[in-house]
Amino acid sequence: MSVCWKNLIQSENIFATQMGTTELAKAVLHQHVLTLSDQIEVDVQAYSSAHYDRQTADIEYVCRLLWLAVPAKRIHPEINHVLCRRIIEGTNKEAETFWQPAQDYDQRVVEMSAIAMALVEAQEIYWDPLTEEQKDGLSDWLLSSTYVALPPNNWYWFRVLILQALFKLGVEIDEFNLESDLQAIEEMQLEQGWFQDGATGVMDYYNPMAFQLYALMYCRWNPETPRKESLLRHCIEFAQSYTEWFGEDGKQLAYGRSLNYRFAVLAFWPELAAAYPQHSDVSLWKAIWTKGMNWWAEQPISDNNGLLYPGFAYPNLLLSEFYTSSVSPLLAYKAFNALLLEESHPFWQVDSTEIPNKAEPRWLNDHHLQWKNGGSYLVTNAPGSNELRECADKYYKFAYSSSHGFCIDSVRWINQGWAGDNILAFQHPDTQSWYSRQRHIQSSREGDSLVSQWSPFDGCTVTTTQQLRDGIEVRTHRIHSNKSLSFLMTGYCVDQWRSWFSHMGSAPSRIESKNLFSELRLIKGEGHGCCYPCAPNTNVLYPHSSVPAISGVIQKGITEVEVHVLAGNLKAL
Repeated sequence: MSVCWKNLIQSENIFATQMGTTELAKAVLHQHVLTLSDQIEVDVQAYSSAHYDRQTADIEYVCRLLWLAVPAKRIHPEINHVLCRRIIEGTNKEAETFWQPAQDYDQRVVEMSAIAMALVEAQEIYWDPLTEEQKDGLSDWLLSSTYVALPPNNWYWFRVLILQALFKLGVEIDEFNLESDLQAIEEMQLEQGWFQDGATGVMDYYNPMAFQLYALMYCRWNPETPRKESLLRHCIEFAQSYTEWFGEDGKQLAYGRSLNYRFAVLAFWPELAAAYPQHSDVSLWKAIWTKGMNWWAEQPISDNNGLLYPGFAYPNLLLSEFYTSSVSPLLAYKAFNALLLEESHPFWQVDSTEIPNKAEPRWLNDHHLQWKNGGSYLVTNAPGSNELRECADKYYKFAYSSSHGFCIDSVRWINQGWAGDNILAFQHPDTQSWYSRQRHIQSSREGDSLVSQWSPFDGCTVTTTQQLRDGIEVRTHRIHSNKSLSFLMTGYCVDQWRSWFSHMGSAPSRIESKNLFSELRLIKGEGHGCCYPCAPNTNVLYPHSSVPAISGVIQKGITEVEVHVLAGNLKAL
């Protein structure tokens, strides 16, 4: 049974105050206390299994609870003491339940960073009361991460937090290795305060919920670091564009991987306010956090035992990654870091401003063009994480939106009468399967346009140019093909259901619901308008959705197609 958090305490504006946030934290933690005390058995593989074993998922459950339990330590000390006992037991080498040291590319390193957070933020619970033997066991287990190989991406921050926390406690660490990891992170720095998550240049939500969040935490833990000024400057610069990834209703832009972590991306704002309590934008940061958390509290994303289902706005296993266990979504609890701020802090005391309804187009590192019109919109030719499930849908669509969401399985079921959003797909002349943009041959910014060259399959190459004209996205496709091909292009999703195979009849390529609209206008080229239903449960926001579409046949040789893409919130007009 799905549970909406707002029903736990019967409040419509839970997160406007520290008191409301506290009450919800109590209610959620109460569910987990019952689980941890064995009154209810939690199955860490109940809804989803990850690439790691059950013991690692058990570690993950304990550690991800820390992101909520530690900020709530003053109001719910019981669960912190229970979690501390679990950690002591797990790091006892002589116990049958010993958690085992970290190995190369080990999920344990990810979870160790939460313990590092607990050691710094709640030293009086997780370190001071321990015996010397228990301290040695815990520190030795954490130190096992020092020399293991890590993925060359945001994972370096996990080890930085682990080593920095132990250093603060007086434990001897390899300071050279700590410095090496910090240097590796620095080399991932992009313009405008953003970081690329690894060698492929991915820019996504691992910025606010990892790179930027951990940079702020590191600076707070180590105020004398010579990197402080640079890291904080990057965070403020990042915030200027990141504020525009949220619609006026608080919904966040649906883009990229790990959307199972939901509101973990909101943790950046309280931590930024901790670093800059007197900043003129604190009221805006609070508004984004408050509206965002309140929106999430209205979604059916939790079960009766306090676990967050895999999915985004509703339970949906289709959205899980290969690293998603049943307890992985609890990383969203990071956003409760606001409770670490005293009630007298400006973050709690200021009145929330309105989140701006409009924002002029802004370039991000020459691969993203973002703007706001009620919701947040992103046109992109940026690289994606190609090793991931449904990577083409998460990164290589032409555009993304906070209001409209996006679909996975966008091309897989076209022959069965379903299609996803913001694609140009071609039917292979031999296999009859459909293919859209899955990666770039090359991509760049040319003046006010994003340009990408890509190929759905051998014998067909497409150069796509995207730009904004008077608030309307213009997509131009120059297609080189050695055969005639059927094609299908679509616009944004709308929360309006169309019947199966409704695309068989001609119809205006525009869809409206009570809230949203989406439209395609064919300016150059040949094709006929229609509307496709999206396969059920493939849109991250809406179990039922549809898209406006244009379909047709391109001839052998060179074909140019221009389409204008319109979408928005009807209530914002």
